[in-house]
Amino acid sequence: MIDYKCRVQDIGKNLMSFLIEQGHREIDTPCGGRGKCGKCLVKAKGALSEPTEREKELLGELIHRGYRISCLTYIERDFSYELPDPRDPEVVTYFSEDRLKVELTPGKRFMAVDIGTTTVALYCIDGATGKIFDKASFVNKQSIYGADVISRLVYAENGGADDLKQSVNLDIFEEAVMRFGDGEELPDYCVICGNTAIEHFVTGEDATGIAKLPFKPASLFGCEYEMPFAKKTYIAPCVAAYVGGDITCGAAACDMDRVEELTLYIDIGTNGEIVLADKDRALCCSAAAGPAFEGANIECGCIAHTGAIEKVWYDGGLKYKTIDNAPAIGICGSGLIDCAAALLESGELDETGRLEKDKYRLYRDIYISQKDIRSLQTAKAAIAAGIKTLLAEMKKPVTAVKKVIIAGGFGMHIDPDSACTIGLIPSELRGRIEFSGNCAGLGAVNCALSEAERKRTEAFAKKLEYIELSGHKKFNQFYIDEMFFE
Repeated sequence: MIDYKCRVQDIGKNLMSFLIEQGHREIDTPCGGRGKCGKCLVKAKGALSEPTEREKELLGELIHRGYRISCLTYIERDFSYELPDPRDPEVVTYFSEDRLKVELTPGKRFMAVDIGTTTVALYCIDGATGKIFDKASFVNKQSIYGADVISRLVYAENGGADDLKQSVNLDIFEEAVMRFGDGEELPDYCVICGNTAIEHFVTGEDATGIAKLPFKPASLFGCEYEMPFAKKTYIAPCVAAYVGGDITCGAAACDMDRVEELTLYIDIGTNGEIVLADKDRALCCSAAAGPAFEGANIECGCIAHTGAIEKVWYDGGLKYKTIDNAPAIGICGSGLIDCAAALLESGELDETGRLEKDKYRLYRDIYISQKDIRSLQTAKAAIAAGIKTLLAEMKKPVTAVKKVIIAGGFGMHIDPDSACTIGLIPSELRGRIEFSGNCAGLGAVNCALSEAERKRTEAFAKKLEYIELSGHKKFNQFYIDEMFFE
């Protein structure tokens, strides 16, 4: 344990805020320090505030092992603390390089960065060959200000915009220096894509308009900025407040602007962005799924990293597999989906979402609870209702969809049968699902290598018809229907 001699200015300070000030940015804060998730665990003893009833409820048995919820604990005088081992998430940087669209520019070097809500993927490209010569992936340190975009928008509005900008920009700069060299050696051109809010955070644009009606962002980007990590930086074009440059880059990379037959493109995360297109029209929407798919707000949830339960099946009881076959430390989003599907098929979970028992244990103190199932229901209902709303707007039946493209790192872990079993993806589309890896990263690399691809992505962003789901009568009805499991 680290012993700390309390300074006068630290008395009364929130323990989580203190730890972040001390540089301990590995602390897990999905709810942004609002005392809701119980994930910012720290072992601590000494002159600290007594646990509140809320803290006792979140800690359960852990309170007897010396743990505290840091956002609910306040410093009184000298104390000691011990942080849990940091765990890096598994970041999917993969995509098929056969799909790169290259304009060779000898003597130039490029960088592409896909900034996700939880993680960042960075690609270094040689303009002479059009080949990726290095990759990096790391946690988006904006996470300490909240696991989801809404929490960060609130933080920005309360004076934290510069923290959000610097927390990720500094990491990108350090990675660029490490891989390209300082000063004149930095990449000639960088392309950044992310959701609309993150692109505002990174550039320092005012994100206030994204958080409230009429959800009008300060910029839809598709333009260049002066940034410290490249000679020129291009920020990918967005469509609306909740359909960002990661979607335009990813969907364009998957040729959604050129499809003939009806095709679905889905990036499943805290927000589920959906594109539905055929040769005549291209629609898009954003469904607020919440952080359940990232393992947040799940009692034993965690992000996808070593030891996370990623696969679950039923064989006389729940069986599981962890990432890297390491000892289980929690359940990530794909494991949660599998778990619900397995319990549905065994009859221990009914179509209303009611479990036969309140908890099903997978390993020691790791379990899935009735509360977790309810969180999953709301998340999957939002995505499924978004899909059905776009189909209704297009006046097409589900069976008209010929292909479903699942994009993003989370999508690489999802079992398609489990997704269809719980109704996340319409069951009629079994056998039509393909996983394309980090499509946003692919699109960003294409935009870095090719001015024509940048122009094409901009044109596609303008072509996309945005369907606002909040207050949409059909969406609201679909959402209620989709709260049930199939």
